[in-house]
Amino acid sequence: MTIAGTVSISSCSTIVEEPMQLQNAKEVSSEVLNSSDIKARKKVAVERNYFEKFSNQLMQVDENGEPTQNIPAYFPGIGEGNSTHMGKALTFLNQFAFFNENGLNTIGAPVTQFYSEELVEIGLIDIPDDVSSITTDGKGNSVWFKNIENIVTPVTEDKSDFVAKVEIIGGTGKFENATGDGIVVGFFNPNTGEGESTIKGRIVY
Repeated sequence: MTIAGTVSISSCSTIVEEPMQLQNAKEVSSEVLNSSDIKARKKVAVERNYFEKFSNQLMQVDENGEPTQNIPAYFPGIGEGNSTHMGKALTFLNQFAFFNENGLNTIGAPVTQFYSEELVEIGLIDIPDDVSSITTDGKGNSVWFKNIENIVTPVTEDKSDFVAKVEIIGGTGKFENATGDGIVVGFFNPNTGEGESTIKGRIVY
């Protein structure tokens, strides 16, 4: 679950030779600025609340990306919505579903497994395999999530609820080297793949 005009201003003026005192003053000012503490200008990471909400469209496919009705299966998806730190945004995600003694379970799967081309098209590369979902504004900013735990609860034939724990393990743009964690709450229709999700947590960037 893809995310130009140029204004040219020109002016003509008469060149007047600056007094020597003014030239010297500019040189001194430049030296003072160049000798300032560069470290003080570096951005200091701050912890903030994080919230996002998306409408998602999931698919149920096998390891080759072919549609399947069987489990185990992958559930890649794309969503559209909003993030508190990006505004309008997209999300790309991937989950692997399987049965065990506790019933249906899902775990995070590499988001690049099915969406590597789409992510490269918007400039997102070198994404680790443990990143199972990405939220991006399509303008160079993105937050990378690692799925820690995911619990799916079938409610009806047309609805399954889920709750997940996620960890923020990086990003791009203003979210480069971001860290944090959150809780994902949502639902989806197993028959159509349509659903919604929210993430509430904390992010440091």
